[in-house]
Amino acid sequence: MTRNIVIVGAGRVGRHVAEQLREERNAVTVIEQNPTNCEQVAPKVNRVIEGDGSDPDVLGQVDLSTVDVVAALTDNTEVNLAVCEMASDRNADVKTILRIARDGEQDNAHRHFVDSVVYPASAGADVALDRITSV
Repeated sequence: MTRNIVIVGAGRVGRHVAEQLREERNAVTVIEQNPTNCEQVAPKVNRVIEGDGSDPDVLGQVDLSTVDVVAALTDNTEVNLAVCEMASDRNADVKTILRIARDGEQDNAHRHFVDSVVYPASAGADVALDRITSV
């Protein structure tokens, strides 16, 4: 099943996620402020929008009524929260993924417009711990 996915943020995390989702034959739109990051990810996704994903006009360039998932994966938790809130307000059925940037921000994510939280530092620590303890 092809899903329509919007990723806000095409840094290291967002770019890798976008590329993998596209390889799995999903329709992937990326919103990114940095022109260099836009150029890098453009050949690997369906659509790139250059701009601030937390800007209502920029996010409004996507028909959120057709989107299955919005993943806010910038390295700025406040931006990611704003993206998830706007997406949820515009489409109550959209699933929202929030990347948090710093320890202690997990508590901020327990709001009605966030379905799932990603914390790369914690995920990396879990993988390292698993590898260390399985040796």
